Amino acid sequence: MKKQQKHFLIAVLAGALLYFLLPEANGLTKAGIAMLSVFLPTIYLWLTCGTSWTSLLSVTVAVLLGTYAGANAYGTLWGNVVCAAIIPFMMVATVLEESGAFEWIVKWIISRKFIHGRPTLFMIMFTLAMIIISIFTAPQVVAVLFFKLLEDVTTSIGYTKEDGFYKSQGLLIGWISQLCDGTLIWGRPYILTMVAIVAGLGFGNFSAATYFKFAGLYLLFAVVVAILMVKLWMRPDVSKFKSFDDAAMREELKKTPISKRGKIALAGMAVILLCYILASMEFLGPVATYFSGITIAAPVTLVCALLCVITVDGKPVMDFGKAAAKVPWGMIVFLGAIMFYAGAVGGEDYGITLCLQNILGPVVAKMPVIVTIIIGLIVASLATNFCSNTVSGVIVCSSCIPALMSVPGINQAQVLAFGCAVIAICGTAICTLSACPLMGIIYSDIGIEYKGTAKYSVAFCAVMIVICAAILIPVGTGMFAGLV
Repeated sequence: MKKQQKHFLIAVLAGALLYFLLPEANGLTKAGIAMLSVFLPTIYLWLTCGTSWTSLLSVTVAVLLGTYAGANAYGTLWGNVVCAAIIPFMMVATVLEESGAFEWIVKWIISRKFIHGRPTLFMIMFTLAMIIISIFTAPQVVAVLFFKLLEDVTTSIGYTKEDGFYKSQGLLIGWISQLCDGTLIWGRPYILTMVAIVAGLGFGNFSAATYFKFAGLYLLFAVVVAILMVKLWMRPDVSKFKSFDDAAMREELKKTPISKRGKIALAGMAVILLCYILASMEFLGPVATYFSGITIAAPVTLVCALLCVITVDGKPVMDFGKAAAKVPWGMIVFLGAIMFYAGAVGGEDYGITLCLQNILGPVVAKMPVIVTIIIGLIVASLATNFCSNTVSGVIVCSSCIPALMSVPGINQAQVLAFGCAVIAICGTAICTLSACPLMGIIYSDIGIEYKGTAKYSVAFCAVMIVICAAILIPVGTGMFAGLV
C-alpha cells in the first residue's frame, strides 16, 4: 500500500469516527457534525497528500452526506468570483513574463545613476523592484527572475555565489517575494481565500481592500526590518560594488526596449490595477460603487479577452490555449474548496463557530486579550513554517477568532486586526525548506544554500510577531473601528 493510500484510509476512518461519535453539544448541530467529519479529515489530507484531488473529493463527500446543496457546492467550487478573477490574471501575467517585460523593468530600476557605488541604495532599489514585479506575478516567477539578475550582477563585480553579497541578497529575495505574496492583494489566491474565511467568521464587510490597509503597513515594516538585518547583522562585504557597471546596463536597455507585445500586456495590467484601485477609493462615491459592483473578475477578464484579439506581427498578444495550459489548476481547485468551506463552516445551521466559542471562550476569558493574541500569532508562525500557509491560517483563524469574539466586552475591531495579522504572519513562511513552495526555489541550485540562514529567518519572524502585537494590531483596531 502506497503512502498516499494510507493517508487516505486514515482520513476516511477519522471522518467515520467523527460522524458517528461526535455529540450534538455546545451548540454543534447534526449538520455541523457532518460538516466537521468532512472538513477535519480534509485538512489532514491537504497536509499529507496535497491540495488538488483532495479538494475535489472533499466537496463531493460534503454533498453526498447532504451537508450542502450540490448545485450551490459546485457553484462555489468552480463558479466563485475569486477563481473567475485569478485564472485570467495568471494568464495575463504569463504573457508579461514571456515577453521579457519583467526583466526589462527590473534592470531599469537597478541601473539608475544614483545607485553607482552605493550598495545600500542598490539593495533598496533591488527590493523596490521585487515589490513592483510581485504585484503582477507569482513569487516563484519573481525568485527565478531576480536570482538570474543577481548572479549576473554578482559575477560582473567580482563576487561568487559563495560570497556574503550574493547570499544576503538571495535571502532578501526569499523574504521579500514571499512577503509580497501575503500582503499584495492583487491576484493573490492565498489572500483572497483567507479574507473569505475571516469574513465568514462574523465580519461580513471585510474585503481584500480592507485587508490591504493592514497588510500595506505590515509590508512596510517588514521591508525595513529585512534591510536593517542585512545591513546591520549579516553585514556582507560590499567593497567590490563600486565595479557595478550601471551605465552598461542602461545602454543595453536602450538597445533592447520592451517588445510591443510586452508593452500592450503591461498596459492591460495597468488598466486592471487601476480598476481595483478605483474600487477601493470610497471617497469617489459613484465611481467607486461602480467598480466595486463589477467585482474583481470583470476588469481582468475583459483585458484577457482583448489580448486574444489584439495582434502584433500577425499573432495575438495572448495565445489563449497556451496561457490557459500554464494555469496551476490544482491550486484553482484548492481555492474553490477553501471558498466553499469559508461559506459553510461559519454558517449558523452548523453551529461550528458557536461550539468553538462555548468551548474556547471560557479559557480565553481567563487570559488577558493580548496574551491570547500573542499565542495565536506564535502558533500561526510556527504552523505556517511547517505546513500550508492557507491551512495554517484557516486553523488559527477558525479557532481563535470565535474564541476572542466570545469574550465579554471585546473590541471586535481588535479581533479583526488580529485576523489580518494572522493572514500576514501565515504569509511570512520563510524559515524552513518546507515552509512554502517558494522556499524550494530559494534553497536550490539557482538560489542559495539553506545552511546558516535559519537564524536570520527565525529572528525576522519573531520581530514581525512583536511588531504586530505592539504596533500593527493597535493601529488596525483604530482603522477598523467604523467597519464592525
